[in-house]
Amino acid sequence: MLKKQVSVFIPDSFLSETTDLKLKTYKTGVIGRICAVFRVNHVVIYKDLSYKDDKFAADSDFMADVLGYMNTPQYLRKKAYPIKSELRHVGILPPLRTPHHPTNPEVKVGEFRQGFTVKRNRKGTFVDIGMEGRDNLAFCKEQLTVNEVYSFKVTKVAKEVIVTPDEPDDVYWGYKTLSTHKSLKNSLKLVNPDFVVETTKYADTIDSIFNEFEERLGAVNKLAIVFGGPYSSITEELDGFSWDLIKVNTLPSQGTETVRTEEAVISTLSIINMLLHFD
Repeated sequence: MLKKQVSVFIPDSFLSETTDLKLKTYKTGVIGRICAVFRVNHVVIYKDLSYKDDKFAADSDFMADVLGYMNTPQYLRKKAYPIKSELRHVGILPPLRTPHHPTNPEVKVGEFRQGFTVKRNRKGTFVDIGMEGRDNLAFCKEQLTVNEVYSFKVTKVAKEVIVTPDEPDDVYWGYKTLSTHKSLKNSLKLVNPDFVVETTKYADTIDSIFNEFEERLGAVNKLAIVFGGPYSSITEELDGFSWDLIKVNTLPSQGTETVRTEEAVISTLSIINMLLHFD
């Protein structure tokens, strides 16, 4: 059972080092792949207040689109993401190969699948769950919003495949992405964590507080891990809210002058994944 909810917070300035769309796609893909490897539940893109106005608002929405595209099973992507010029380089993205990305078009009773709601009638909703055949749709006996992605459980396989809205609670089922256009503290409130880990090179190093860090993580249900941008650390003060807070340097004695956000993400999640004890 995956009992912990883990959210990662990335600033909208994450892509500020480049204007090349292909490189932006690649860098965002690295974040998506890392988050899937370490079973992150939410990827939240917040507004970096060290920059004025909405300088990176478009980048924020772009990252959300790319991350959402990655998290969507391959058989649903053309339906869920109509052609957009901003997504023209998604072919370079690494596959997630998570449990909700099956490669077998054959379905069986008890299997969970994500599906795209295609149409509905008075009896229910027709759903594309990746079965072979252009019109080979499953049927759900509930009235669901059309043109949306839902998770389903296959309850009957016969002349007609019947599914019900459901999601497994014992396997990793991908991440949800949110582009908030809000400050970090206001973005955190949307997730309502009970424990926030602020990563910064100006804090105590992980080796010096390891036992305390492990103990505090043990009592966590909803964990948020926040990262700064390429040119600045986290500028907002996160103390004094409903969550517990710890600041930590997860890359002690770094050999480079700077650490890229994606490098900090993989280093931090490696440590936390070891300590959370997913059962």
